[in-house]
Amino acid sequence: MEALTFNPQEWHNIASGRLFILGNGPSLLTQTSLLQELANEATMTCNGMPRWKQLPFEPTYHTATDIPFHQWLDNIKAPHWKDTVRFACQRIGQEEHEDFYTVPMAHDGIQVHSFGMACMNGKWEGMRTARTTPLTVVQLGWWMGYREFYMMGIEQTRGYAWNPAAVMGHNNRAEFPIDKNPKYLLGIQKCARQIVTDIEANGGKIYDCTPDGFLNDNCSYRQTVNSVAQHNILEYRNLSEVLHGAVLAI
Repeated sequence: MEALTFNPQEWHNIASGRLFILGNGPSLLTQTSLLQELANEATMTCNGMPRWKQLPFEPTYHTATDIPFHQWLDNIKAPHWKDTVRFACQRIGQEEHEDFYTVPMAHDGIQVHSFGMACMNGKWEGMRTARTTPLTVVQLGWWMGYREFYMMGIEQTRGYAWNPAAVMGHNNRAEFPIDKNPKYLLGIQKCARQIVTDIEANGGKIYDCTPDGFLNDNCSYRQTVNSVAQHNILEYRNLSEVLHGAVLAI
């Protein structure tokens, strides 16, 4: 079978309103009672989320980045999700998968913090890395027409929702940001700041619903390196208030 063909114009401005983008962090376990309400929302999960069998809804979209091999995509294609649309954001030439739309990615050297978000002016430019998948795929959500983004599960600590004690990544390496050079964490923060700038300059909004999230002002995790000590980049919103209370309209 051939990989699904991604035609950017077929996905341009197909939607509107808000999109909930879920990382894989263990903080999602503290929000389980609310997650079932996302069944009626537009949602986008990423990477290993199909391994969390307790996810109480089927996502609208599932995405993967930096997964170059067919067998790895095969492990996260989630055949039990019958209506989910799957995207693999990959560089040209990487192995494609027949269950994923292959979305072209720029080289890793072309990052959001230096070049800005891609596809902001109605022109398809491919995807640029934001150093962590949930932020990277915001660009795809914007291209689709969503203008209000709520991020979840972005702690940048060890562990996943399906295995909070995990210390190894999907490729069996100690690759969590806490184990990496602090410059990696700084890169995520710089990309996040640029995303906020670009989205707000174009009339959109982005918030973080991650309790103790790495990018909001509730974060208790601190690196010893001063250059990555700032966390109040995304405005924090309590998920319960977002779902049940007054939310800013665009």
